[in-house]
Amino acid sequence: MIGSAPRRTESPGAGTARPHPYSPACGPHRIVGIVPAANRGQARGDERQSGTADRRRRGSTAAPGIRSRRRGDNEQPADGCAVSQSGGHLRAGQLGTADVTASTVANIGPGIDFYFAFGVIAVTAGVAAPLTIVAAGVAVVLLAFTVAEFTKVEPSAGSFITFVETALGARAGMTTALLVIVGYTIAIAGVFAMSGGMVALTLAHYTSWHPPWGPLSFLLTGGAIWLTIRGVKLSTTSVGAAVIVQVAIMVVVCAVVLVDQRAHLSGIPFSWSHLSGGLVGLSAGFPLALYMFIGWENGLALAEECRNPRKTVPKALYISVAIAGGLFVLFAYSTITGFQYDVSSIGRSSVPFLTVADQYLGRAAALAWIAGIVSVLATLVAAANSQSRMLFDGGRNGLLPAKFGQLRSGSDTPANALLVMFLVGFGIIGVWWVSHLISGSTASMDPVGLYAECSTMGTIVILFVYFLTTLSLPVFIWRRHRGSFSIFRHLVIPVLGSLTLVVPFIELCKPGQPAPYGLFPFVALAILLATIVIACVVVHRRPGTGSGEGAFSGG
Repeated sequence: MIGSAPRRTESPGAGTARPHPYSPACGPHRIVGIVPAANRGQARGDERQSGTADRRRRGSTAAPGIRSRRRGDNEQPADGCAVSQSGGHLRAGQLGTADVTASTVANIGPGIDFYFAFGVIAVTAGVAAPLTIVAAGVAVVLLAFTVAEFTKVEPSAGSFITFVETALGARAGMTTALLVIVGYTIAIAGVFAMSGGMVALTLAHYTSWHPPWGPLSFLLTGGAIWLTIRGVKLSTTSVGAAVIVQVAIMVVVCAVVLVDQRAHLSGIPFSWSHLSGGLVGLSAGFPLALYMFIGWENGLALAEECRNPRKTVPKALYISVAIAGGLFVLFAYSTITGFQYDVSSIGRSSVPFLTVADQYLGRAAALAWIAGIVSVLATLVAAANSQSRMLFDGGRNGLLPAKFGQLRSGSDTPANALLVMFLVGFGIIGVWWVSHLISGSTASMDPVGLYAECSTMGTIVILFVYFLTTLSLPVFIWRRHRGSFSIFRHLVIPVLGSLTLVVPFIELCKPGQPAPYGLFPFVALAILLATIVIACVVVHRRPGTGSGEGAFSGG
């Protein structure tokens, strides 16, 4: 039942609870065009001179080892594009399509999200659960098309924040920035927990040792943040290798299952008539299926560090969604086939895919558990890369505290934003732990329970960000690129994308859900109202807030 609380069931990991189903004032704005080669040196010299004078007047605010880079300090991207943000800039030209694609697929998390989400989707949608995943994939394609249109004309590390602020103004931009920091930090706190939680579950499954997951999560998350601070090229390369490992293992599991059950393969999982309750069943599982795709927006925030971002980011975006969608459908079909189309049996397993691996691979199933660990760590690094850059961009343009807009010397990474994410994320885990102690519900104090609750709360807030972005595209293109405005691409598609968000909003916010999930819609609404009030007050007091928001300009 949608909205049911996590419950303990027979599972490959003793003590594992099923996750809940919805458990993922700068100067005036200016666009800098391509500077002619003959004048580029003079232009840079003038900017450096101006920046030096400004620094002498204001004094330096950068912490040791961190520098807040100025407009005159930026490197030119490899494709000859100048950069128009008024703050500092990330190092351009480091990433190609393969790098961004790997990071995005890792952020989506084809392993960890499927492990803990598909069981509930199968229970709500029935044997035809893969259709729910297909429907969610279509919705994500509409959303991806919307943000790709932004990126094709003005790519930015600020991602949603830049797009909304440029289209709807500073108040909407700051509201989006605050929603981003709240929603994504809550969601990534669940990933922090599962980094150690998945290790603890695996050790408990194969040994008699039941280590506490908290210290493991702290150490592994700290290691992931350290890797991310070292540099985007190093971290994305590591993530790419991790994605290959996890996907290869999971595909092998699927192949073994499908070969073993080759005499019983059927098209039933793709039959509408086998969808429990028809459209009602599909709608019930849709929010969780949509959550499995969260992370598809990862590449947007890497735009400033890409080679030719206008082409690289949209291409990587579409490839990533296609890969993730195909993998999710393959995993779903193989799992249902492995359970011989018995949905009730799937419902009794906390991690159906691991149950199938144990049954069909024997001792080799340990590889599937290792794939889960690799998946959550890859998701952690990729998500930290993307989210920290959105916070960095908001900081350098005045929409968030200025400390977020500082870069670490040498690696040019937003170290402050990463460290704040780390501290706030574990602060959320601490609050969750204390709240369970106070309420006496210590039986559900496991990483899967925290992952479910953080995923649910974070998803509701993130949906607000998606909705604001779909509203922004028509206004953005009409105001800034009217000559290329297309009714179908810039109005119809974003409207359809926004309509797809109605179903998860309804399902996530409908009354009658058990605690604490019944409270989450009210908390999310309070967060939305608070961010609007804060944004209005700040912009009223500091009219120049966000006016430096910009993007790449040029071909």
